[in-house]
Amino acid sequence: MRLLRSRSWRLLAGACAVLLASMSAVSAEEKKFRIGYFESGYSSIYDNTWNALKAALAEAGWLDRIEFPQDAHISPGRSLAEREKWFSKAKALMEREDLDLVFSAGTDATSIIINVNNGKTPIIAGGVSDAVQSGFVASAKNSGIDNFAVRIVPGRYERMFRIFHDEVGFQKLGLLYADTPNDRVYANVQDAEAVAAERGFEIIRYKIAPTRTAEECMSGLKTLAEQGIDAFYIPSLTCFEWAKYDVKKHLDFLVDNGIPSFARQGSEDVHAGALMGFSTVDYSSRGRFLADMVIKVLQGAEAGSLKMIDDAPPKIALNLDVAQRLGFDLSFEILGASDEIYQDIVLPENRLVP
Repeated sequence: MRLLRSRSWRLLAGACAVLLASMSAVSAEEKKFRIGYFESGYSSIYDNTWNALKAALAEAGWLDRIEFPQDAHISPGRSLAEREKWFSKAKALMEREDLDLVFSAGTDATSIIINVNNGKTPIIAGGVSDAVQSGFVASAKNSGIDNFAVRIVPGRYERMFRIFHDEVGFQKLGLLYADTPNDRVYANVQDAEAVAAERGFEIIRYKIAPTRTAEECMSGLKTLAEQGIDAFYIPSLTCFEWAKYDVKKHLDFLVDNGIPSFARQGSEDVHAGALMGFSTVDYSSRGRFLADMVIKVLQGAEAGSLKMIDDAPPKIALNLDVAQRLGFDLSFEILGASDEIYQDIVLPENRLVP
């Protein structure tokens, strides 16, 4: 009788242990992760990247397991007054103890987040122009920061300048940028210089004020045109943001003066009047790459150990209407290799109407 009672207690204890383990597993499965977000100011690239990341998380069955607290979604803005708040807002975000990960959108934002890094909260960055040139990581293969990783596409912008030069054959390329370390990255100055040395074309520069207003950009375009540029690279600059300024004036000026352009920010600018640019309508590949990084971190991987190189080939967008207005015959090679070909000019829906 004593033996039976002892055995019953052991069976009951075992059943309880299994039940507790099961409850613990269910609790772990139902855990909601919390992700914060920091950008230095609105950009369509950041917005599209963020939405693509969420779509990829949903595709992987992870979106329901993640919360995005509204008070942890920080976008201070790009005005001089707002820029003064960047560091304090980023610092406050990184001091929070309720976040499992912070997503940093863009070069400026990532520079700030790294500056206030608490060394604990994992940080994943996207929409960064060149993490290696900016000094964010030790190399494309080595973050150098235990809790930080960023999506890197090696040689992306050098390939872009080569494609543009192959098609247009320009001799004087116009570059417009504010003379700060980050703005030089936004204009891909170092990449342009490398390809210029390789191909033998000249770079004509115009350095605008840090305020980057539409008037300053137009003044720069006029000066570059007077200096005889025969191609222009549209950089990632505030004065080329459709939601803030009438970018149509800039694109019309280039076409009216017979200057072909390549749009770094992609499809939206190409559809609206640039000759060529990166194809950015489909952000799904970028979203899946970043989602994979996020999921691995939430599963326990150290951010600094993640693979950062995205080998996805560049995609190109063309505008045939612009080519016709410029009197430009596009080659069969570029037509065949392009992912998007627009036959007319259509302005973005979010355009600031003057």
